[in-house]
Amino acid sequence: KNTEVSQNIITEKLYACQFYHLIIKLINWDTNIILTFQYDIGFDGPLSPQYITEQQILFFEHIPLNGKSRNIQKSRFYDLHKGKVSIGSGTIVDVFHHEYPPQYLSSVIVDILKKFPFESENGILANSLSILKASNTTSALLSGANLFKPSDVEKSVVIPGLSSFMIVKILDNRTALADATMPDRVPFNKNFTSGMWFVYDFGTKNGRKWKITVDSCRYWVRELDNLPPNAIKYLDLTKTYNFRFRLVVGNPSLFIVKTKDYWDDTDSYTMEFSVTNTFYKQGKSSIAVVVKKASLVCDVSTIVITLKSGCSYSKSMHYISPVSISAQSWLHGDPIDQYGFKLLKQLPVNYRPPSKLGIAVPLTDNFYNADPSKPRMRDYFAGSKTSGAYKQCANKSTRAECNCSDNEKLSFFVAFSDCKEKALRMKYPVTKLPVHFRVGSENGYTPLVSPFLVTVTEVNHRTNWEVAGMDEGFAEKCINAAIVLFSQGSELFHFRVATIPGVSFCNLHDEFQIYVDDAPLAFPGQYLVSTVTAVLVGGIIFVAFMMQMYEINVWNKVKNKMRKKNKVSANLYRAIV
Repeated sequence: KNTEVSQNIITEKLYACQFYHLIIKLINWDTNIILTFQYDIGFDGPLSPQYITEQQILFFEHIPLNGKSRNIQKSRFYDLHKGKVSIGSGTIVDVFHHEYPPQYLSSVIVDILKKFPFESENGILANSLSILKASNTTSALLSGANLFKPSDVEKSVVIPGLSSFMIVKILDNRTALADATMPDRVPFNKNFTSGMWFVYDFGTKNGRKWKITVDSCRYWVRELDNLPPNAIKYLDLTKTYNFRFRLVVGNPSLFIVKTKDYWDDTDSYTMEFSVTNTFYKQGKSSIAVVVKKASLVCDVSTIVITLKSGCSYSKSMHYISPVSISAQSWLHGDPIDQYGFKLLKQLPVNYRPPSKLGIAVPLTDNFYNADPSKPRMRDYFAGSKTSGAYKQCANKSTRAECNCSDNEKLSFFVAFSDCKEKALRMKYPVTKLPVHFRVGSENGYTPLVSPFLVTVTEVNHRTNWEVAGMDEGFAEKCINAAIVLFSQGSELFHFRVATIPGVSFCNLHDEFQIYVDDAPLAFPGQYLVSTVTAVLVGGIIFVAFMMQMYEINVWNKVKNKMRKKNKVSANLYRAIV
């Protein structure tokens, strides 16, 4: 049979105590011819770099400005360049052809293997740079004091986080015309001091200093039985033929690799690789399976799996609310449950949660439902007046100027507390509140369970709460099912739950809020009201008993007085008449 591996390059991230399982099917057998090209397959044309991240960079192919290539208006980047090493410092992973910006014919994405050198000895880097508008919307004027000289044509100015510029013309020693790689991200009328911008030379005016070559070999699989090419083996009944492949791993100390192979139901040969992360080691490795002696006509003869031991960018921790409330209801509604209980509490303007000194003495710096145009709530004591600071509404005069988005109003994070208008309402007392979380990644959502350990803190430093089986105010608990919270206080509680390092490379955390409503009067108010009520009721009963005992009829005395007043009024009326 011929061998053909029909699978693309796979990149996965591995975490502590997590397994990656890969199945590779070998369908056809053939021969493999490996050719190595050492010559330069680049071209005479200027390139302009545009950083995407620290690990990836875009190179834009500019229209040639000099020499025999001036009239070339067609891109010279092709799919052939994929996988090649550009300038000896990165690998080309994709090629794009486009018509905008009009001065650039195409671009390539490059994975950086080694940092590209910039002109560190160029004297212009010690000066400041200004970006001015040019008549062309996709070009700009670079301005500075004695910055430019004729040899700077085709050099690129790179400003991290913003558009890069290729210098196409020197107007004078202070001004140069440049074409932007990303016209929508040009910082016009802004000044950049030394250290905020860099100069790269990927042009041809001063001689081409970059080239494109075939990448060096990084992976291989070797057949261990030293068979000659195109070998033929005859297998009679009851005979067995054994052959082996050697799997080469880029960083063998980083992962534990186990393999298993078998024939499946479709008569395809299957190799299984099980890869486990070595405990708490971070790094990057790769596994390569190459079909030895594969023909050049095969579409795929090598499978490379890149494994990264670290935290995935998409991994995050999410609180699961005990009740399901839509975003529309959070923002504009007043939802109730099946018993008529309101699920949300509208927070007062400029609200701050109570402190351990009492409801009327807030000491936290966090405002909720902030409005700078209105007075601060419960701002009676010195401690309350000296604490509290706006975040989103800092230096604003009205709430409208805070520019709170819907996402910020829905967020539980303390950074957006100024925008928070509502909280999940619960009736006092909260004696058992299960708290559940889930972890989201590129593989979907999974419950946050053992072996994770978490810390639970109250961001406003409230202490009248506890976790089941833990001390009041702070808790570390191994989550096997859920955290169970108990609250002896009232009003807003703002909790932050974070994982403890050691079981994941990610520092996961999330926040949630509850508002405990309908609480009894705080001490000593409840006792004072009860005492006064008891005294009044007791006094009324005692007076009624004494009047009944001594046969005092108050009602008759009142009626007699009323009759006397009526007689006096009648006599006076007759006298006047």
